[in-house]
Amino acid sequence: MPGALHIARLSWSPADLARSREAPLLQSITLDVARGEFVGLIGPNGSGKTSLLRCAFRYAKPQAGIVTLDETDLWRASPRWSAQHVAVLLQELPDDFGLSVEQVVWMGRTPHKRLLDVDTPEDAAIVAKALADVDMNAARNRAFATLSGGEKQRVLLARALAQQPDVLMLDEPTSFLDLHHQVELMRLIRSLKITTLATIHDLNLAAAYCDRVYVLADGEIVAHGTPADVLTVDLLARVFKVETLIDRHPVTHRPRITLVHPL
Repeated sequence: MPGALHIARLSWSPADLARSREAPLLQSITLDVARGEFVGLIGPNGSGKTSLLRCAFRYAKPQAGIVTLDETDLWRASPRWSAQHVAVLLQELPDDFGLSVEQVVWMGRTPHKRLLDVDTPEDAAIVAKALADVDMNAARNRAFATLSGGEKQRVLLARALAQQPDVLMLDEPTSFLDLHHQVELMRLIRSLKITTLATIHDLNLAAAYCDRVYVLADGEIVAHGTPADVLTVDLLARVFKVETLIDRHPVTHRPRITLVHPL
C-alpha cells in the first residue's frame, strides 16, 4: 500500500550560503502528501522546487526539519530501505553505460535484490509491465543511448515503476515529452494511485491532474490546496508576474489558464 509523505519545518541552504548569516534558501517548509495522492509542487524558476525535492529523496541533507514516509525518518533509514520505498525521476538524463532499454528498466529491481539473488519470473513480469505502462515495450532491445530525450524519460519512469515504490518523486516529469506523451504520462501517474510529489512547470498540466498543489516562492510555501482553490488570477500575478485568464475546462471542469501577458 502506498505510504504517506510528510515534510515538517524543513530548512536548507547550499554549503556556501549555510556558512553565511543569510536566510536559508528553503525556509521552514511543511508539506504533506497523503496515501495515493498526486501532489504538484509549482513555482517560478529559482523558487526552490528542485532543492526541496532533493531534500526529500536524500540527495541534499536539510539543516533543519524532518522528512518521513509513514513514521520512518528517511534521513535515518538505510539507503537500501529508501531505494526500496522511494523512486525518483530527475530532469537530468544519466549515462547509460551501453545498456539496452530493458536493461535500464531491470535496474529498478536492484534495491530488492541481495548480492547472490537471481532474477525471477516475477521480476520479469514487473519489468514487462513497467515497459508496457510507458509504451516502450517495442523498444525494449534498443540501445538506451539511441533514444530521443522523451523516449529516455519514459524508460526512466519505467525503471522507477519497476522499483514498485511506495512514493514517487518526479522533477519535471514531462520534460522532453511531446504533447501526446505528456498527457499519457500524467494520466498514468494519476491512475497508479502511488503517493506522488512532482515539480511541474506547466500549470495547466498541474491543474488537470494533481489532487493538490503547493506553491513555492522565494523558498517558502505561499499557498496550497486544490488547483481550483490555489490557481487564481491574483496568485499567478503575485507569484509568477503574469496576467492570466482562468476559466473551467469544458470536459474536466478543472481550471484552465490562458496567459495574457507578463506584468
